[in-house]
Amino acid sequence: MNSKCRGCNLSLIKQRASEAKTLLADHVFKAVIGEIRDDAVGVFLDATCDITRVAAAHASVRAVQVILDALQARLDAEAVEAKQDRDRAND
Repeated sequence: MNSKCRGCNLSLIKQRASEAKTLLADHVFKAVIGEIRDDAVGVFLDATCDITRVAAAHASVRAVQVILDALQARLDAEAVEAKQDRDRAND
């Protein structure tokens, strides 16, 4: 990969990480995630809920985690790129 493309890639990684940081810091986003999790916990703790509701609650919790993992992956990519840059600078 040539240096110009590499620079484009770096800027995309930083942009995506910045977007992830913004979203993860957003109080509305955090509130919605919390509500989904709290609703699921309520279903898990309610002995009268049938298996269909429990399965749906479980699917909701897993979907939230997939979203959070995707956002974390953006932050991790930025951290890896920064470490690689530091390592190259030290060579």
